[in-house]
Amino acid sequence: MTDPNNLTFAHYSAADAEQILESVVAPIYAATHADVIPSAFYDPARFLQRVRGYMRSPGFELVTAMIKTEPAGLALGYPLPEGARWWQGLTTDVDPEAIAENGHRTFALCELMVHPKLQRLGIARAIHDELLHNRSEDRATLLVREDNTAAQIAYAKWGWIKIGKLQPYPDSPNYDALLLSLHPSAG
Repeated sequence: MTDPNNLTFAHYSAADAEQILESVVAPIYAATHADVIPSAFYDPARFLQRVRGYMRSPGFELVTAMIKTEPAGLALGYPLPEGARWWQGLTTDVDPEAIAENGHRTFALCELMVHPKLQRLGIARAIHDELLHNRSEDRATLLVREDNTAAQIAYAKWGWIKIGKLQPYPDSPNYDALLLSLHPSAG
């Protein structure tokens, strides 16, 4: 039952994702973030507000993974527009060329969550790959909490490279900003 090969995936546009925000996304978020929800930044209502903001971006996509009829996890993101807010809050020097956006260069992987009872079974990698494998952008970016050792190790193993540190909101934690080439053989 927990074999990542037994997963079924569903892809959602922004309009379709709205239909599962309360029934699928919010419960998985609450389960995966139970340790930090007491912090105002992680409040579930505020999280859904951020997701709805991402959903306004052209090219938004959400992927869910199901085991039978139960949600196992999800990932969501959108292509960064020209002049994206994403890179505001950098706390380390980064080459300006590395963060220049044109609307089709970078896909922002905003969330990747797997229900706690199903973690460490390869499901996160399967969802990650399902969301990113057909993207047309050259690369992807994500932010990972500095103290999230398990995620840091996984992302490094999957080929993500740290380019700097970032604090996107005044009350958010500090994150490591990572990049991944989506088409490494293309040059």
